[in-house]
Amino acid sequence: MHQFDYICRNNSLTTMLRDLIKEGGLYTIANLLTKGVSLLLIPFYSEYFTQAEYGILAMLGIFGALGAAIFSFQIYQGVGRYISEKGVTLQEQQRIGSTGFWFTLLTYSIFLIIGFTLKDQVIKFLSEEETIKTSTYILSLLAIFVYGLFNALGVQLKFLRQTKAYSLTMFLQAILNIALILFLALVMDMRIDSVYMASLIITPLIMLLQLYYLRDYIILYIGRIELKKLVAFSTPMIPAALAYLILNFTDRVFIKEMTYSLAEVGIYDMAFKFSSILSIVIMSFQSALAPIIFEKHAEDDTQNQLGRIFRLFIAVGTMGTLLLAFFSYETLYIFTQPNYYSASILMPIFYLSVIISGIGLFSPGLHIMNKTKYYPFIVIFAGIVNIILNYLLIPIFGLLGAAIATLISVLVNNIILFIVSQKLYPLPFPKDKSLIVLSVFIPLFMIGSYIDQFIAINYVLLFFFKIVLLFSYLWFLIQFNFINLSQITNRIFRKK
Repeated sequence: MHQFDYICRNNSLTTMLRDLIKEGGLYTIANLLTKGVSLLLIPFYSEYFTQAEYGILAMLGIFGALGAAIFSFQIYQGVGRYISEKGVTLQEQQRIGSTGFWFTLLTYSIFLIIGFTLKDQVIKFLSEEETIKTSTYILSLLAIFVYGLFNALGVQLKFLRQTKAYSLTMFLQAILNIALILFLALVMDMRIDSVYMASLIITPLIMLLQLYYLRDYIILYIGRIELKKLVAFSTPMIPAALAYLILNFTDRVFIKEMTYSLAEVGIYDMAFKFSSILSIVIMSFQSALAPIIFEKHAEDDTQNQLGRIFRLFIAVGTMGTLLLAFFSYETLYIFTQPNYYSASILMPIFYLSVIISGIGLFSPGLHIMNKTKYYPFIVIFAGIVNIILNYLLIPIFGLLGAAIATLISVLVNNIILFIVSQKLYPLPFPKDKSLIVLSVFIPLFMIGSYIDQFIAINYVLLFFFKIVLLFSYLWFLIQFNFINLSQITNRIFRKK
């Protein structure tokens, strides 16, 4: 009997891991093809746009994220939670998904009206040495509206586990959008307006394809019962979403206000953009893991399986962070212009912040137990920490102070969320071993990322020194039995 239980647990873990690798891998490929191509545009952005224009794009991006956080009502969080639950019928999926979509259309329409009414005040607040044109602001407003609806449909594809449809629509939207940006910028000379105009043309076309894939799920229906259920789950997430914006974007606002320069914002945002390389992978696997968790959370061995996957995440995540952080300068050298090279000191900190935020993948307890009301308190606290640290550190350390403030507040937020989630839905993992791994990772991270800031060293010697550190850490993980590559390979690729 014990042997049978052991085999079942191993088969269950293998199935979950295989599903995660398969779907997460597909999401990763799609996102790398889309956002990765976007990263290839960075040389174009850095040369075509002035630093001030790049700063304007960053500030309008913050405004768009703020609008989406509030006027989406975070309703997609509830839609994803309930349409993917095991045992839900097609009719229930239709009612939940349709209610969420039409409600989103209504709330984003209200956002458009308010944003247009307050355009003068918003433009004045966001501008600095270069005033944002009214036409640019209006285009960005419309682009936010369209992308909000696109995202709402994408959430349904993702949580219905229509992985191929989701990946295809995201890829087409990104690649066609990029192609049109290049045409409008280089041929039509539309400057930063090209970014928003391209989105307004391409995104509605791809939405038609999304609706085709969701033709059995989107109907003309808004249900009072469904809306009440979705709002009850999602509304507490609005303050949390706003606090997350504080975590992610307050630094830009402080930099703009304290340096009086959108150019400085542009340099800082350029460094932040490269952290999206790691974000792409983490968000891809989050896209795959969340529906699996909601579907299987009540099964007996799911928590043990997630604990094992968390251990793998720590190993792979820390290794990937070292690889990216060690070669920050080289990344900027290849993809940008010399006036952005100073951002290399910021990039390791951003990479570390992203891998810490990945802990959220393994903090599902508040969602599973419908305790989302606790989210605002945790994230708002972290947001307050972020504001205080930005205020204190930017005058002393400049852009580096802003990056450190973000790192500390992201750490506070995700550690608290993980602890609370462990109380509600505990995931067993080797705590002592994990602490030892992190105690080795952190010194290696600091040495490999910043040794050249304190010691003059030949570049070739420095390059090979970093390579040695990387292989030393991988050797440590294997010798310490924190990862077993052959076991992982066998579980993923073995036949049923």
